This record gives sequence, C-alpha cells and structure tokens, in this order.
Amino acid sequence: MIYLDTSALIKLYLIESGSEELDQVVVSQDEPLPIWEIQEAELHNAFRLKVFRSEISEEAANQLAMNFRELKRKGFYYTPDLDRFELIPTFHQFSRHTQTLGCRTLDILHVVCAHLIEADTFISYDQRQCRLAEKIGLTVKTP
Repeated sequence: MIYLDTSALIKLYLIESGSEELDQVVVSQDEPLPIWEIQEAELHNAFRLKVFRSEISEEAANQLAMNFRELKRKGFYYTPDLDRFELIPTFHQFSRHTQTLGCRTLDILHVVCAHLIEADTFISYDQRQCRLAEKIGLTVKTP
C-alpha cells in the first residue's frame, strides 16, 4: 500500500513537477489510497492556499475539493483504521529525530500514520519527512 503525504497528494489534483510520474505510480496499484483526517484537512487547506497565492481561482479550489469528495465516495480513497492509542506514543518516539532532522509536527504525524497502517511505500516531496521515514524503516519514493 502506498501512503502519500500532502505534498504528493496535491500533485494528483494540480499539474506540478512530478505529477505525471506520481500518477503512474498511483495508477499502477490496485488498492485504494489511505487518507486519514489530517491529510484531508491539509489537502483542502492547500487548495485554499493556492487561491491565496493567486495560483488558482476560488472556483477551481471548490471544484478540486468536490473532485476529492467524489473520488472518496467512489472508493478511490479510504480512511484507514489507526490505533489511536499508539498514535501519540509513536509520535513521541519518532519526534526524537526532530533535533537532527528539523521535522515539523505534521511531518512526523504523516510518518507515524504510514508506519501504523504498515504502508509499503511512503511518497513525499518533503526532504525532512523523507529522511524521517527512512530512519524509521519505511521505503521512500519521490517519483
């Protein structure tokens, strides 16, 4: 199973550097993509940030959000069962790398989620996050 952090997930909705290669990776798998609450919140906020930066219109952001909801409804995404009792202890364990990698809270939470759902591959375009994922033993790709 592939886990996409938000820097990768948004490339499925907006044409950015790496979008085409990421599309090929995602299409090659048969399983729906895991999307938990943090990813969904970040993705929707990323659409709004694109409006703020005048990169897309508000109408386009609304359409992208609607596209996401429709794909989720159709089963392209699913909400993984996370062991909420393990979330914070695992976060504390992984956050020990912050002092050497400079990870942000959400960077760590994405890696924790990928670890807890036993993702085969972690895809991100955030170098700190990739280094953390590698440190804890995840297979990392940046297509």
